[in-house]
Amino acid sequence: IRYVIDPGTARVSRYSNRTKVQRLPIEPVSQASANQRAGRCGRLGPGICIRLYSKEEFFGRPEFTEPEITRTNLASVILQMAALGLGRLETFPFVDPPELRNIRDGIALLEELGAVDPRRIGTKRWLTPVGRSLARLPIDPRFGRMVLAAAERGCLREVMIITSGLSIQDPRERPAECREEAAGHHARFEVPGSDFLAWLRLWEYLETERAARSGNQFRKLCRREFLNHNRIREWQDIVRQLERTAQSAKWTINQEPADPDVVHQAMLTGLLSHVAMKDATGNEFLGGRNARFLIGRGSSLSKKPPNWVMAGELVETNRLWAHSAAAIRPEWAERAGAHVVKRSYEDPTWDRDKGSAMTVERIT
Repeated sequence: IRYVIDPGTARVSRYSNRTKVQRLPIEPVSQASANQRAGRCGRLGPGICIRLYSKEEFFGRPEFTEPEITRTNLASVILQMAALGLGRLETFPFVDPPELRNIRDGIALLEELGAVDPRRIGTKRWLTPVGRSLARLPIDPRFGRMVLAAAERGCLREVMIITSGLSIQDPRERPAECREEAAGHHARFEVPGSDFLAWLRLWEYLETERAARSGNQFRKLCRREFLNHNRIREWQDIVRQLERTAQSAKWTINQEPADPDVVHQAMLTGLLSHVAMKDATGNEFLGGRNARFLIGRGSSLSKKPPNWVMAGELVETNRLWAHSAAAIRPEWAERAGAHVVKRSYEDPTWDRDKGSAMTVERIT
């Protein structure tokens, strides 16, 4: 590389305290990032970097990029620190300590997952049995909670495959110059009403093709069908790790296909704050904390959205989008979130036929 053109911006992963989702806003890069970009053109010899912004603007930017621990959800960090007995996060001597509100958000997520007992905060018994099991799993706590629920419901194989797929960058590539051709290949794996079950269909296809072909032939197949071979390898590695964890924990991995509804109910235990209902006036969905989002165009649910959905991921770019969604029934959320629901009663009346008082129950 002899020449670099630097626009001076980048998408920076940043956790939103308002919507409790990970955002990807476009922001000016720091001086350190700009220098790193310029360094790409001088590795083998003198090069030229053209910056599309002024020298004054460059020197007005922060010297270094903000540390990731200050702009991400801390649930996983808090969980591991509690499991290792490192004390409270607020007093731990971090080089760059996170803000207290980020710590509170991480704790709130762990309470949602049933990993910590809010009545025992600050004690050695703060972590629940679910929390101790989550700390042993090599994936995000949300996905780990799904795996624990799947082990109880007899759908462990399916949920391990889906959560492993959600843990990596999507192996289905959609290059701009071949978008329609790629969409045609990927459409074979779509399952009406659920993007999560599409991961299972893709996995079964890849396992069959890999068994029938040599390594080189399988790579060519992936390239031809717009699938990223390295990400598929990563996906397979995570599944194998989870299988070893399941064996050490003596969980039973089901051999027969599980019912799709049971799979979705297991996954819902980790996505309670990503449940939403369709707005009656359009295609927008109303979720927790009055967050409004649309289902991403790559989803099989985007053309005919259901009334209730759970989203595998919420990402804010130009607006809030849900990626990997599935249709659910609202009563599933009521059962899965029994430990965090609030009940209120209104409009009490007397029912003459039944001879008793009646009221309307509202569950939040």
